[in-house]
Amino acid sequence: MDLLLILTYTALCVGIFKFFKIPLNKWSVPTAVLGGIILIGSLLLLMNYNHPYTERAQMVTVTVPIIPEVSGTVVEVTTKSNTMLKKGDFLFRIDPTAYQAKVESIKGEIESAQQNVEMLKARLASEDADIAQAKAQRDLAMKDADRYRNGSQDKMKSPFTDQEVVRAQQTYLAAQAQWRSSLSKRDQTAAELSALINGENAVVYRLKSNLKEAEYFLEKTVIRAPTDGYATQLFLKPGMFVRPIPLRPVMVFVPDQKTSVYAVFRQNSALRLVAGDEAEVVFNGLPGSVVKGKVKQILPAIANSSYQAQGHLQGLSLDPKLDGIYAEIELHNVADVERLPAGTMGQVAVYSDHFEHVSIIRKILLRMTSWMHYLYIDH
Repeated sequence: MDLLLILTYTALCVGIFKFFKIPLNKWSVPTAVLGGIILIGSLLLLMNYNHPYTERAQMVTVTVPIIPEVSGTVVEVTTKSNTMLKKGDFLFRIDPTAYQAKVESIKGEIESAQQNVEMLKARLASEDADIAQAKAQRDLAMKDADRYRNGSQDKMKSPFTDQEVVRAQQTYLAAQAQWRSSLSKRDQTAAELSALINGENAVVYRLKSNLKEAEYFLEKTVIRAPTDGYATQLFLKPGMFVRPIPLRPVMVFVPDQKTSVYAVFRQNSALRLVAGDEAEVVFNGLPGSVVKGKVKQILPAIANSSYQAQGHLQGLSLDPKLDGIYAEIELHNVADVERLPAGTMGQVAVYSDHFEHVSIIRKILLRMTSWMHYLYIDH
C-alpha cells in the first residue's frame, strides 16, 4: 500500500518535472520529496483511521454436536457424508433391542393393571352384597338380643335363662363386628378404585407414563438431522458403543445457515466502526473478486476480556493486536461465495462517512490485495 502511493507520487513528480521542464536543484527536489511525505502521510493517516481495514476475517460456521440421548451399540450409519440433508433425515441407529423389550414389558404391566381394575370393580360389587347380608344378619341378631333382654327383665316370669340372654347378646356383637369388617373391606376396595389421576386409575396412569418414557427412548435410538444441513467427517462406524455424554459428541452436523463474516479490527478503529456502514470483503479463495456487504453489528465485548472465577490470579492481555474489535459483516452478493468452503479466510475494509473522498484509495488497495491472491507465496 505504501509502495503503491510512493510509486504513484514518484511517477506524477517525474511527469510534472519533464512536462514543465523544472530543473533538478537543491530547491525543487527537496520540495517534491517533502510534499510527497506530507501528502502521502496525510492520505495514509486519513484512510487508515476513517476507513478501517483488517486481514483477520473469516466466514464463521456454527456446528451442532450430535450427542445421542441413549446408550448402546451403533448398528447403522448414514452414507451421505457432506451431502445436504433435510430436517429429520436419518443419521445413525443404535441397537433398539433393550429399549423395545422395555416397551413390551410395560405394555404387559398396563394390561395386567387394567385387568386388576376390573377385578376391583367386581370385588366391590361382591363386597356391597356382603355388606347387605351382614347388615341383615346384624339387624336380626339385634332383634333377638332385644327380645331376650326384654323377656328376662321379670326374673319370675322370664322364659329365658341368663345364658340364653348372654348368648343372644354375643351373637349380636359378632354380627355387628362382621358388618363393620365388611364395610372396612368395601371402603378399602373403593379407595383403590377411586385413586385417580386425570380421571384414570393411579397405577395404570403411572405405567402409561412409564410407557411414554420408554417409547421416547426407543424412538431416540434413531438419531436424525436436527435441521437442514449436512454431516461431515463421519468417523462413527457400526459396532461402536456410544453414550449420552455431553462432552463427547459422536458426530458433527453443519446446519444450513446464512453466510456471515466476522472481522477483527484494531482498537484504534473503535470510533469508525458503526453498524450499517458499507463494507467490502475479498477472499483468498476468490482472487480478483470483491464481495460487497455492510456492517451488521459490532460485538459489545472484546473476546480476550472474558474472565471467570478461578483459583489463581488472572492477568490482562498484553498484546492489543490480539484484543481486537469484532464486527459481523453481512454479505450482499452471497452467490459469489457459495463455492467456497465454510471457514474461508479473507480481508475486510469498512467505509465510514468520514472523509469519504479518500475511501477510493482503500478500494483500490483492497482490489490489489484481491489480485495478489492469484500468487502463491509460501513463507
